[in-house]
Amino acid sequence: MFRYLARRYDRKHILRSLERQRRIHDKAIPFSCDGSDELAFNKISEGEAFFAPILPATPLGEEADSVIFQSDISTEDQANNTFECIVTDSGLKQHALVVFHHWYARSRYPAFSKYFAGKGITIIEATLPYHFGRASNDYSEEKLFNANLGRTVQSMRQAVLDGRKIVRWLYSQGYQKISVVGMCLGGTVAGLVAAQEQKVDKAVLMVSPGSPADLVWTAETMTALRGRIEPSMSLEGLRTAWGLIDLEKHLFGLTRPRLDLMFLLGKDDTVARPGASERLIELLAKCNLPPEVVRLNCGHSSIGMFPYNLIAARKVLRFLKETPTLSELWEVRGFRYDFSEV
Repeated sequence: MFRYLARRYDRKHILRSLERQRRIHDKAIPFSCDGSDELAFNKISEGEAFFAPILPATPLGEEADSVIFQSDISTEDQANNTFECIVTDSGLKQHALVVFHHWYARSRYPAFSKYFAGKGITIIEATLPYHFGRASNDYSEEKLFNANLGRTVQSMRQAVLDGRKIVRWLYSQGYQKISVVGMCLGGTVAGLVAAQEQKVDKAVLMVSPGSPADLVWTAETMTALRGRIEPSMSLEGLRTAWGLIDLEKHLFGLTRPRLDLMFLLGKDDTVARPGASERLIELLAKCNLPPEVVRLNCGHSSIGMFPYNLIAARKVLRFLKETPTLSELWEVRGFRYDFSEV
């Protein structure tokens, strides 16, 4: 029964996503590969240089529940050049968790933050480029991921540099352990941050594409974007053009010592289809560093509905806190989050 309800839930949100795409069709960014050759991934050192921090991890402003930073990348959108992080403080310096929301997020994850902060883990909710306060209009989020290949790589680079800045700031605040978690494309960002930033101890990727190119080619909600790219480029060509933001090309960083990885997959996910993630998981296993993997009988958005949100929360809690108490696991029954707008 739950699996049937999950499919209905996913179908509703997929149709909503497709309707939004039709509504903003005339605003879609057209295909361009200008500059993408210069961004091709050839050497590990090139990736390290591309994602190397530029500015100090010094906030522009701090309040009890938020912190604002200057982004390392300056864009033509002034609102996008600074970003706010929402902080849910646990009152402890033992563990901090940076949360990267999904593409086209319309709300944050307050229940997630409140629950884990209550368990001694401070939550810092990042803001991806062109989202929330960084958006200049209702379709700004298209600038993060689109058919302009070079622009997409640069926007994802901005997201990763922003994430690294948050981690570096947390480290300077004295946190003993720093982890990252991301949903959908936010999970790809979290994975790239973990691969590049040595200060990250654990990373959780929830229904996240290991390969953004495969996401475009196979996601039920990416048909229009694929249609703008495919007349000019094959899947293999797109994988090459987006190599810098493909987690499969970052195995060296993802298999570094003292980094633990966890994947949460939806068996019925028709957006971030599990096949591409399984390929990445297999590559990690071949490096003798198999990640922890949770496969749920749900789809993409439905990982946020009962009982899958309950199962996911329990698994994440166990992963982040090696020995959670029975009372902690019991209290997670009320956990809720929503990332249906994908």
